[in-house]
Amino acid sequence: MAHKYVDVDFGGEQQKIQVPETAVIAEFKEPEPLRVPEQDLENALQNPHGSLPFDKLVKPGMKVAIGFDDPTKPPAPWQLILPRIISKVLSFGVSRDDIVLICANGNHKKWTAEELRSFVGDEVFNGFWSTGQLINHDCLDPARLKYFGKTASGCVVEHNRAFVEADLMVYVGQVMAHSWGGYTGTGAVIGLASTESIMSHHNHNVVNHPETTLGDHKRMYFRKLKAEINAKLEREIGRRIFYINWVGGSAGRMSGIFAGYSPEVEEPAWAAADTFSRVDVPQADIFVVGLTQSFAYGSADNPLIAAIGMAYPPRIWLGDHLLKKGGVVIGVSPSNGEIDADTYPSYQEVIDLAGRHENIHDLVQYQSEIAKRPEYLEHYRDGNAYHPIHPFWLLYSCDYVLSRAAQMIIAGARNPTPFLKIGIQPTSSFEAAWQRAKGLVSENPVTVVAPTFWSRRMFKFDVTTH
Repeated sequence: MAHKYVDVDFGGEQQKIQVPETAVIAEFKEPEPLRVPEQDLENALQNPHGSLPFDKLVKPGMKVAIGFDDPTKPPAPWQLILPRIISKVLSFGVSRDDIVLICANGNHKKWTAEELRSFVGDEVFNGFWSTGQLINHDCLDPARLKYFGKTASGCVVEHNRAFVEADLMVYVGQVMAHSWGGYTGTGAVIGLASTESIMSHHNHNVVNHPETTLGDHKRMYFRKLKAEINAKLEREIGRRIFYINWVGGSAGRMSGIFAGYSPEVEEPAWAAADTFSRVDVPQADIFVVGLTQSFAYGSADNPLIAAIGMAYPPRIWLGDHLLKKGGVVIGVSPSNGEIDADTYPSYQEVIDLAGRHENIHDLVQYQSEIAKRPEYLEHYRDGNAYHPIHPFWLLYSCDYVLSRAAQMIIAGARNPTPFLKIGIQPTSSFEAAWQRAKGLVSENPVTVVAPTFWSRRMFKFDVTTH
């Protein structure tokens, strides 16, 4: 069989791997950036979807809350968008003292001052951090949360008090491919939720629900739950959340920007994202993905972060499953399996639990106890650590691929032990992984390679089956 070489992400560098000549190389298609993004932002604010123009919503004396996606998302143009939103509300008579900016970190870590400065820029940071008006969301502190009951589906509606009690709620989010809900962008009810709220929909039953793993984002179960939460929250408080959604390419370059209420704003924003976020591929016997040194939740040395780097892409499909039943996923990474216990205090315990149980679903019985463990919660509250429940979400998301694949293999990992505990087979090299994979599928496998999925921008696999 003829072969070709492909450079794939491999930690902080790239590694050249050999794959069949017929292998499909899937990469994000960079769209044309906006030429004058400032004007496009203004146009979006004056022509929102489902809402009056933004200028008509702002009144003197209002309290304004501005939520925004946290740094687990790829680079974003916050330094362009946030100052302009702030300037606009100030120009309509809102006092600077009545503005709060909230990083929507859900149950992710609370970001340090320097991390937030780098994220939002000096202008916003210098204007709001020292006065306590630029804050991390806290998913635990009851004084900072407000409870509104449950949805018809049983999801808890409990969210950031400063946000929901504001006269005007604004949320700025980026639209990118998501494995559970189609696209991101309208994430206020996730990123600004309490732990109890997040646990009510980030659980094994929802993450691996048959309709959550559907490729059609209009039918995905998780999306339906999220829409229910948003609708109930807005009914209870009697006001709607004004969303500003941007779509674009790598490094925060915008190709479109939309504003309005949810779900009205989702239709045009997601349609725009679809024009460059869909890559045609065949259904794969073997799927290969390169892992950068750091993405999403941190370093790929952490075995669970490496695992989600392998499991996330095969969940983002349209048409049909990207991975054939009984196929193989190969992640290429020099991961050493080390976990920063200060940032991820509960991860090692959860990995050890996984190693003692045959099925990931068996871990559900430990979820509540670990979520309330005092020493873990202390790290979250005071030490810029991830909430102790977080590793469960990663394992649940992996379960779809682990149950579909004959095997998940990490090629190049320097410490095999933690990967074996979570059901991933390590090999010393890509060639060894390739030979093992062929033995599980066929000598002539249909192969799809995503060499830069994490170093550029995520996309959807538009799958054609024959």
